[in-house]
Amino acid sequence: MPHAQTDEEVGRQILRVFMNHNVRVSGSLRRNYFTDVRDADFQRGLNKAVANSWLTLKLHDRYTYILTEAGHAAGVDMRASSTT
Repeated sequence: MPHAQTDEEVGRQILRVFMNHNVRVSGSLRRNYFTDVRDADFQRGLNKAVANSWLTLKLHDRYTYILTEAGHAAGVDMRASSTT
């Protein structure tokens, strides 16, 4: 049976999508960019990313997610730690 990902792990997976698309602070992605994140896990990960202040939701469009400064910094740190 595959390992069930924690909310934190799925949140980081969502953040990784932003980094893979070279999104800058205040940049956004729509839901269709996250096809690699299991649908069953996506909402938990999104909630965790918002709770960690990595992302905000676009007002009046619940399918668009905006990268915050904290999210960009966490993504850069995540990328740096995966290459060392």
